Amino acid sequence: MEKIMRLVLFDMDHTLVPADTGTIWSQFLQEQNLISLEKAQERAQFLADYQNGTLNVEEAYRFELGVLQSLERDLRKELLNQFFEDKVKPLITAKALQQVAKHRQNGDYLIMITATLEEIASPIAEFFGMDHLIGGRGQIDAQGNYTGEIELEPCMGRGKLVHLEEWLVKTGNNPVEYTFYSDSHNDLPLLEQVDVAIVVDPDAKLRQIAQENNWQIISFLNS
Repeated sequence: MEKIMRLVLFDMDHTLVPADTGTIWSQFLQEQNLISLEKAQERAQFLADYQNGTLNVEEAYRFELGVLQSLERDLRKELLNQFFEDKVKPLITAKALQQVAKHRQNGDYLIMITATLEEIASPIAEFFGMDHLIGGRGQIDAQGNYTGEIELEPCMGRGKLVHLEEWLVKTGNNPVEYTFYSDSHNDLPLLEQVDVAIVVDPDAKLRQIAQENNWQIISFLNS
């Protein structure tokens, strides 16, 4: 691939998509009678734990992988496309699309980097026209099925740096400028490393840190 000069990274949940897609995915599956109400509530608790800083990350990933593994592969793909069209696409704002388009027109290389499993995030990244997607990855066995274990490490917090570094090494890229858009203080390890940190509809903790560091604060929400 051609060498990248400017790399622009976008978080997904509560940044490009003003919601937690994992929770909506579980609710969608529960509406389809594919998982129980108890399972959907268990997934909602993971979100609360994440926001409180008490999430057992490995347990959360195993839960997500177990749900995907319980669905036959062709059905899974069909459901994920329906989930995106019915539940996620209507939430995406013009402001988010316009900002991504501006970077694309500028010739920047666009990556969505998210804690969400890549299989779930893929239709969303495709809709935004991302050049690449970096997300959570489950280990795959010889038959092409999830083993229930995480590949590399969870793509959140410091893990986003690990996943990004893996991609840079694999592709041989060394961009001259990095920009990162995020809403969450959980993304501070990456926000503190990039040249341009832009916070989007941030949580209270990140808003305070952004103000202290003179980082740009913007909103993708419809006013």
